[in-house]
Amino acid sequence: MNRGKGGNGSASSARRTQDARTGGPGPRPTSPPAGKWLFAGADGRLTAYACTRSGLLRWTEAAAPRTGWTGPETFEVPGWLGPAAMAQSREGYVHFVALRAADDGSERPEVIVSTQFQSGRGMIDWHGLGVPGLRGGPADDRLTGPPRIAVNQRSGSIHVLVSLQHSGILRRSRNAEGAWGGWKPVAAQSYRGDVTPLMPAGGQLEMLALGPSGADRWVGIGQGRFGLAESIPTPVVPGSPAVCETGARRVTYFWRYPGDGSLVAWRAARPGVQGGLMSLGGAGGRGAPGVARAMVGGYDCTVLAQTGAERDVEVTAYVTENEGYGTWWASLGGHGALAPQVAVDAAGRVVVAAFDEAGAPMCARQDTGAQGLVFGPWEHLA
Repeated sequence: MNRGKGGNGSASSARRTQDARTGGPGPRPTSPPAGKWLFAGADGRLTAYACTRSGLLRWTEAAAPRTGWTGPETFEVPGWLGPAAMAQSREGYVHFVALRAADDGSERPEVIVSTQFQSGRGMIDWHGLGVPGLRGGPADDRLTGPPRIAVNQRSGSIHVLVSLQHSGILRRSRNAEGAWGGWKPVAAQSYRGDVTPLMPAGGQLEMLALGPSGADRWVGIGQGRFGLAESIPTPVVPGSPAVCETGARRVTYFWRYPGDGSLVAWRAARPGVQGGLMSLGGAGGRGAPGVARAMVGGYDCTVLAQTGAERDVEVTAYVTENEGYGTWWASLGGHGALAPQVAVDAAGRVVVAAFDEAGAPMCARQDTGAQGLVFGPWEHLA
């Protein structure tokens, strides 16, 4: 791997602003969303998101024959508290979950959701799911991490997950017809950090939760119930887990080991599939990696991007579910960049995006005219 040379109704009015790099009057990104923030729509165009103090920013690839990006556009939400998390359906819909101040003046925030159906179009009105909690639960039951969201890739139903100080992990789901159920328990014990969920196509909703002595994997067992599938007795750097669907009804989790900051992968062992804890190198890195599957040189590969030990964006790729053959990390530059993400554009090129030191998003694209995984220069999203 080498570095190359070179919807309709909207609850919040979206408006075009000045480039976030210029320091003009437009709002500036304050933080990346929790988890994935770069998506390819049904038309192949990429969309990137960031959080502000009052809502979301969005950049969208221009429609052909134009090139470049449009935006940033702002989506302000009254009472916005953030942070936002996102997940995408097979139709290209991007579903959002975030927090806002509760209307009743409660100190506990309300969970809100929205959806963007098409690239560059508006988001539907934000829908409130109320203050999360179980009936009769303690009044001071506070969130211990950001809300997360997962999508059933077959039915289109969506699942919002929260982790509470006393009630543990709760789930609230919307079925394919658009009806929401109530908050229901997933795990009774409390977890102190992020919950990382995914629902593989044809599989059950599952999630990784960080406990005091390692990571726990919870999996749906039918009729809305969940079971503890594995307790993985390994230390995990908080805020570092990521997840990717890597096979038929198979999920691979990634996180950092606190000893040296290196990345590891973990997958439930199955006949004919390598599983367990697998080292991926990348020592000295920080934060959660970006991860996506892509065709590279005719092979189905898993591509990872991280902020490395020298604060550059580093990339590695390996044949999917073949972590045992080893990984080799290459720097793409971008010194000081944060929260790197990986996606595939309409031309089939791997795209790595990140936020620069000033908080502005930028991306580097694969040079498909070169052998292997070679990237061109970084370009800021205009």
